[in-house]
Amino acid sequence: MILGAKTRQKDTLLRLFSACIAISILTLLASCQRNALPTHVNGIAQGSAFNITIYGLDDDSLTYRIGTWLSDYNQLASAWDSQSTLSRLNAGDSVYVAQDFVELAQISRMIHSLSNGYMSPTLNPLIEAWGFGSGLGYLNMSDSLAVQQLMRQVNDARSWCPEKPGLWAWPEGMSLSFTSVAQGHSVDLISERLMAMGATAAIVEIGGEVRCFGRKPNGKDFKVGIEKPLEQKSKDLQEIIPLRDRALATSGDYRNVKKDVVTGERYAHTIDAFTGWPARSNMLSATLIGPTCAEADGMATAAMAMGFDATVEWMSAHPLWDAYLIHVRDDGTLATWSSY
Repeated sequence: MILGAKTRQKDTLLRLFSACIAISILTLLASCQRNALPTHVNGIAQGSAFNITIYGLDDDSLTYRIGTWLSDYNQLASAWDSQSTLSRLNAGDSVYVAQDFVELAQISRMIHSLSNGYMSPTLNPLIEAWGFGSGLGYLNMSDSLAVQQLMRQVNDARSWCPEKPGLWAWPEGMSLSFTSVAQGHSVDLISERLMAMGATAAIVEIGGEVRCFGRKPNGKDFKVGIEKPLEQKSKDLQEIIPLRDRALATSGDYRNVKKDVVTGERYAHTIDAFTGWPARSNMLSATLIGPTCAEADGMATAAMAMGFDATVEWMSAHPLWDAYLIHVRDDGTLATWSSY
């Protein structure tokens, strides 16, 4: 009798153990299935659409968090919000600058050096005057004297970059633009915060600026499509680029274009930091692939001003970078160049 009772007790324990294992396996499978399913967050921010795909993070607050992060960033760096940190500094106010703004300023200063001066935050007076900033602008292609006067404010040697959070003001009369870097920087911040939350992989895209980390659950890399350089926005793709743990940004001179009211001449939004005039470049589209989206964003802008030959020369000196360039040959035909 005692032996039979022990046998039944052993059978019961074995059944309980087996049930626990089965429950654990089912729980693990359910968890793996959840992690394999992406979370999609999209909307409008910074005047552009954003699309974010996240793996390995089951958090119902993601949409709210990302919306809050983007709204907070807008209050720091928007040139179109008169109460943003950047706008108040440009208006001559003393403002408390947060860590994210300090980082944005320091990255902009670094890219000015990295680009050999082709991307300059001090170009803001010219950007505004040509109508590619927050206002309508007033310059035309015959305003040589006005351009010369405004160029006195460009590449101002006075120290303007904050080194840490705290109360800050630009030097008197200085006005800066971080437009060439800010959208990419916001992509970086979101990517880094998703990583800190435990996401296993994600691709973050705001207005065409992209950064990704990790791989999809199927082991495949993310892919990014490069639009054809057409004046009207199109779904037609020029190229598809695989991306792994890197960032990508594209700049082009085929959409944000104005016509001079006096001469009728068309000119694009890239301003030459050495002349103050709209850049006369044979580059139609520059896609730069680098370690961070802020850097890729700034260097894509610089490449448009540098032109094709200077950009290819820059690429040879920076082997950790990649690029996909669309340029115009001397005979007017389009050509492409890539480093990958």
